[in-house]
Amino acid sequence: MTLLTRNTTVPPPPSHNSLVVRSLPAVTVEEREAILRDVEYNIFNFPAGLLTVDFLTDSGTSAMTDVQWAVLMRGDESYGRNWGYFCLIDAFRDIFERGNEQQRTFETIAMGRAGSDFYRSQVLLQHEGGFANGGTHQLTRPNFFIVPQGRCAEMLLFSSMRAMIDARASSASSNGTSSHEQKQIIISNGFFDTTAANATVAGFELQVFTQPGLNDPFPEELIEKTNPFKGNLDIAATEAFLNSEKGSQVDMLLLTITNNWAAGQPVSIANIRAASALAKSKGIPLFFDACRFAENAFFIHEFEDGYSAKSIPEIVQEVFSYADGFTISLKKDGLANMGGVLCFRDNGSFATRYEGIGHILKERQLICYGNDAYGGMSGRDLMAATAGIYETTKLSFLQTRVSQVRSFAQKLQANGVPVLLPPGGHAVYLDMVAFFHGCDRRPEDFASIGFTLELIRAHGIRAIESGPFAWEWDKKTPEERAKIPDLVRFAVPRHVLSDQHIDYAVASIADLHRRRHAIPNVEITRGKEMRLRHFTVGMRPLPVSPLIADQTYVGEAVRQLAHLSRALGQRPATTEKLVSALEVAGGEWGRDAIPSTRNPNAWASEACNDHSPFEYSLALDQKTGEAELRFLVEAQPAENNMAELQKASLQLSEEIVQKYSDIVSLDRFHRVRDIFLPESGKAEGILAAWHSFAVSDKGQKWKIYLNPQAEGKQAAAAKAAEAFERLGLGDSWKLLKSVLSGADYVIYFALGLSPNPNDAEAKVYVAHPSASAARIAQLHAAVDTDADTYEIQQFCSAMAGGPRGLGLGPYHGKPLLSCFAFKRKNRSHPRPAARTVLFPLDSYAAHDAEAQDRVERYMDEVDAPKAYRQRYRMAIASVQRRPLEAGRGIHSWASLKVAADGGRKSNCFYLSPEFFGMLGLKDEEGGSGGRSNDINDVNGTNGVKTNAAESNGYH
Repeated sequence: MTLLTRNTTVPPPPSHNSLVVRSLPAVTVEEREAILRDVEYNIFNFPAGLLTVDFLTDSGTSAMTDVQWAVLMRGDESYGRNWGYFCLIDAFRDIFERGNEQQRTFETIAMGRAGSDFYRSQVLLQHEGGFANGGTHQLTRPNFFIVPQGRCAEMLLFSSMRAMIDARASSASSNGTSSHEQKQIIISNGFFDTTAANATVAGFELQVFTQPGLNDPFPEELIEKTNPFKGNLDIAATEAFLNSEKGSQVDMLLLTITNNWAAGQPVSIANIRAASALAKSKGIPLFFDACRFAENAFFIHEFEDGYSAKSIPEIVQEVFSYADGFTISLKKDGLANMGGVLCFRDNGSFATRYEGIGHILKERQLICYGNDAYGGMSGRDLMAATAGIYETTKLSFLQTRVSQVRSFAQKLQANGVPVLLPPGGHAVYLDMVAFFHGCDRRPEDFASIGFTLELIRAHGIRAIESGPFAWEWDKKTPEERAKIPDLVRFAVPRHVLSDQHIDYAVASIADLHRRRHAIPNVEITRGKEMRLRHFTVGMRPLPVSPLIADQTYVGEAVRQLAHLSRALGQRPATTEKLVSALEVAGGEWGRDAIPSTRNPNAWASEACNDHSPFEYSLALDQKTGEAELRFLVEAQPAENNMAELQKASLQLSEEIVQKYSDIVSLDRFHRVRDIFLPESGKAEGILAAWHSFAVSDKGQKWKIYLNPQAEGKQAAAAKAAEAFERLGLGDSWKLLKSVLSGADYVIYFALGLSPNPNDAEAKVYVAHPSASAARIAQLHAAVDTDADTYEIQQFCSAMAGGPRGLGLGPYHGKPLLSCFAFKRKNRSHPRPAARTVLFPLDSYAAHDAEAQDRVERYMDEVDAPKAYRQRYRMAIASVQRRPLEAGRGIHSWASLKVAADGGRKSNCFYLSPEFFGMLGLKDEEGGSGGRSNDINDVNGTNGVKTNAAESNGYH
């Protein structure tokens, strides 16, 4: 018999079956919109019964297990020492102190088998030294306090600490001794909102020191293999603060596990151990916010060295051996609908530092929540929480739990939605800075709240903002603002949601991401100054327009290029070079405001497909993802005629050489100037000269693009031949001319402006009307015997839509182009220094979403590296102002370039800034959008012969 080896890609087996379901209502978008108005656009006040999926919180919203329902029926509602109290207190000893040596007292009680002997021998024992004293020790040194939920435990803790601090200060003052500065600071790796509010109300100053790198990229392929424990406390920063002047004011070190403030990221046991040692060295108690302790233990089990062989109970036991106390909401990893606990180590540093605090806590518990045996919880909830805390520490449960959250994050990532990675254990967090990349949203715009409102309105899904609004960015100091993340949390209730829920949510979130430019900002209309304002505040959405408003040509180009530069990971100094070059290229006309509609009497630039005078492009190395960013510009004439166009182009050339004399020379241009810039009375077409600037972290360079058809299309080849001859590259042209077909024609000529004549390129662009991919590949092979005809055909087919589209052609729409670059240093051999095939995506894709899909499929075919993929996607987002499905234009051209020296391959994507809007949807393959690329076709836009509004395809 053949044994099958285990497939490691198989997910964990299911941990439960669903036996009861709840039907969901059918609610229209219009109905949800009306309800949002009724509740002042506050997501907390939107009726849950009208939602399709609710990710607001995983606290108290989970589905209980059958074991919990069974013991719930055994709930004891007695006022004094109901048996649920004894079950819960001993469960805490089992879970947090005993590791694998659990006694499970609750099982005997739940089964009704507990008699007096059992109580005396198992329940009423004199426990001490741990988190839950027993017998009379709980009366004389109380350290275990049941409350309705976690925030009640926080309130008891911080208010009682504050009371004792104030009492000591008062006593010191009355005795005539100095109290110095009271120790009123709490340090944490991250405070949950209610934790922060309770501590602040009690008069504590809060300091957050989260391990740096929360938003750092994380390789998706490593999600199941490693974890950086981004929720860790920054030990170095904490120690530095403790050693500062304010260090003596620190009263507590609080670790939130997992770190709900930092996207639910786990905290490593090494970090917990280090925090404990630091706290002990300074005589400060270490507390946990332990709401999701079991999920944190699972991450330690999965990813921390030395713990994979340990059970979850063993790991929990060790983690809590480092703590002096903790608060916990039983609504999270207690799997209950209600409940919370505060407890601290008997005779530990907290009990010593705040001697007698247990009695203060007990008094407040009794006053606020009732008898200490139930603390505001029903007997039924006590039993459900007791069983639940055992259920959540099962490895099978945690595997299924974390796997669902992980799958949710990976599905979003696969759909282009930026997610903070790796995902934590209870929620998926969207990175809203990346989500709104290119949209210029400010923290005070509260755009992430706008996202949550639109998600409810459009799709009936509720999530919660965890960013500038929730953390009150508008009230914080610059130092505090710098620490505030901008996230939206999708907390996944346990045992509640199916894959269908998750898939619906993924599709809905992706829909909003596609139209993120129109998601409204939000302003507060009522309750801005309230604490925890997100629960009760009134708001209203503020519509935003994706259109350009009150922006100049250079101003908008700078905005888009700065986004592009950041998207490619370029250094700030590189971005500054790009902006500086753009300001030079823009000249006086660049300071003019972009009109809402293009002036039909002004010069219609053909530098870009919508008549914008700028076009952007990025070149990406197929092997490394290394990027180069470029822009193309056409200097705009003072008047709408060729003479003024030539004048503006020449003036810009002089300004460039004056500014960049160390890297630019016009000597080679002057050799051929008269060929391409004839007297204005003889000049035809709409191109005098374009200029391009390219920059990477390696350097910068300028090029000039010229019109070989300046005296007619038929003369273009002769003009190119003469220019090559003057530049000492006559043999190169002869080689190229010998392989061109009768249908091919020369369309552009370009010169690199490097002062080194041996390094500066001369490039010629050839159009191939109605050519097939095979014909273009054969031409390249004839020019360069090293050309790979397969890779050229593969590229053309992918850009044309593959077998479902035009595939290998022929392409009867806008012609494809070839570019051949030659250098003087290679003139002994006429072989080109580089060959490029350019494909006009805007002529063959119905809209930009289809164009992007084709590029994505091509990336898969060539196995493009991750850096390549990410930079391409972020580049599109940088210039995008609308859904890609709305029309064509952002993707103008795509190219495949192969260098002769080693065959280095790169793809370049030419992007329209869409100053004057998008091109319409295209109904036919290569049809309605496929205008001619002949720059002398008569259009009449400029009062001279022109082509239509299609981009140039420069390289």
